Amino acid sequence: MKRLNFDSSIMLMILIILIVLVGGIGIYIFSKTDPLEEILSDERVMNILLNIEQDKKVIGSYVVLYYPPTKRVSVFDIPIETGLIIKSLNRVDRIDVLYKGLESPEYIKEIENLLGIRIPFSVTITITNLEKIIDLIEGIHLFIPEKVEQYNPQIPMLFPSGFVKLDGNKAVAYATYTLDKDDPETEALITRKQKTIIALLTGLNEKRMLLRDPKVRAFFTSFISTKLNAESTLRIFQELTQLDVQRLAMQRVGGTIKQVSGKTLLFPFYDGVLIKEIVKQAISGLVRQGEGEFPDRVFTVEVLNGTPSIGLARNTSELLKGFGYDVLSYGNADRNDYEKTIIIDRSKYPEVAQALADVIKCKNITTSNNIDTPEMSQDLNYSADFTLIIGKDFNGRYVTY
Repeated sequence: MKRLNFDSSIMLMILIILIVLVGGIGIYIFSKTDPLEEILSDERVMNILLNIEQDKKVIGSYVVLYYPPTKRVSVFDIPIETGLIIKSLNRVDRIDVLYKGLESPEYIKEIENLLGIRIPFSVTITITNLEKIIDLIEGIHLFIPEKVEQYNPQIPMLFPSGFVKLDGNKAVAYATYTLDKDDPETEALITRKQKTIIALLTGLNEKRMLLRDPKVRAFFTSFISTKLNAESTLRIFQELTQLDVQRLAMQRVGGTIKQVSGKTLLFPFYDGVLIKEIVKQAISGLVRQGEGEFPDRVFTVEVLNGTPSIGLARNTSELLKGFGYDVLSYGNADRNDYEKTIIIDRSKYPEVAQALADVIKCKNITTSNNIDTPEMSQDLNYSADFTLIIGKDFNGRYVTY
């Protein structure tokens, strides 16, 4: 009888241990759920950091925000010269000093802090592999505004103007070349890199059926460096091939350029508060469904300074560019004693005019038919959707009341 009791107690203990082990394994497996699958199943915005690398140094970082249900995407160009206090180094320096290839948790963390979002996915493409990817999708289409003619035998650069199709080698050369007179951080170089990334995403969309070919899949994933497994890497880019290219645009983090210890650093406007607000607005636009009459295009703005303050129109134009508006021009208004800020709407889209007004908290919107200023009402050459006339109630960021 004692033997039976003894055996029963042992069996009970073994059963308890098995239950605990099975439960523990189940919890572990559950906790290791694929974060990509979780984001897709929960219909959340997919945040991806794309780094372009040359000679083991980052030459471009782009945060792609993609919302699968609407297929909308927003891309942010992160200046590698962004200045910040680096606690681990105990100094102010460029953000790219934290880049260590795949092992760059501090770099990713600082970009997350800058934008105010979490970035669970990070991929790196070297210049060499970027060439191969572009060749894999049979080239990309770019618009070159002016022909490039550099006959230097060491770096010959010859590109015609207009719409062209470039293979991988030529596309990378166009995106990264610098002339002797160029500084590595010129606006032209930044724009060429951005155009190449946009063209790459567009090309992937056009050739999305390629990623269904098993042989192409193997080649494609081999060109991308990431801590993700090949299946997740492929799934991310398969999702990105579905994006709405008509809404594809890129915004660059804006800021003030300063020289610190002999280095050129960019410090984000308003201590980084502005870019976080821009990102929030971008995400709201991505997930918005059923916009009704909201058109799918970029709206243009003219900014006029109606105050004695110097530089207000230029600074405000940079502010609006950050929110995705195309500022055609900025300058002085017909007079400098405007008490109230006013937005003149020629777009015929009151919802869009209100969205612009919300950016600066302006309550004074009028249509072009109600303009009192003779010079403005008689000018038939206006091409901007909106004219923003800055009044004395504008503090550089918001209209105050």
